[in-house]
Amino acid sequence: MRKGLTLTELLVATILIGIVMTGVAAFSLFVKQARDSTGAGTILAVQTATAMHYLAEDANKAVGDNSNRGVAVDPADQLSICFRHDVSDPASYADDTWACYWYDAATDGLWKCADRGAGAPVPPANFTGCQTGTGEVRLVTLDRAAANYFKVVDDANGRFNYVDITLNTIANPARAANTITNPTYQLFTRVSPPAHGR
Repeated sequence: MRKGLTLTELLVATILIGIVMTGVAAFSLFVKQARDSTGAGTILAVQTATAMHYLAEDANKAVGDNSNRGVAVDPADQLSICFRHDVSDPASYADDTWACYWYDAATDGLWKCADRGAGAPVPPANFTGCQTGTGEVRLVTLDRAAANYFKVVDDANGRFNYVDITLNTIANPARAANTITNPTYQLFTRVSPPAHGR
């Protein structure tokens, strides 16, 4: 009796091998997407944490009082917020500098502007005013669906109380958010500057 494969057995074996290979390819694709997502998610988390560190540190160092706030915002469209820092004379605001942040809606980038001296407009009138060519840094990409990154809160008497900072970031703002292919990240903090007189 001769042993060999019939055409039917050969077709069944080919189909089974095809099913196994399809499963292996699908699993390989899943692992690659998970690895890419983890990498993009990790990078986004680090960028968001760094941006929050800059914002919270500058907000925490803000100096001012009831009549001369140490926090300035762009009232029209809430794109910019600035925090005044004392330089050398605590009794005077004349020599202080301002740390400002700007959200550029055209690129969805959150920028830390170059520090501004007492003569510079605060907050900057536009994105060009933020970009002086010396010291500005693009921190992170904000999700345009939730681009309002700060809220200044006053107490019942209209005095400055604290600032809420919420960074909703996304890897690629031109695409829809997706856990695997386009991750998002959110960080929130509340800062009530200790050197700000109320």
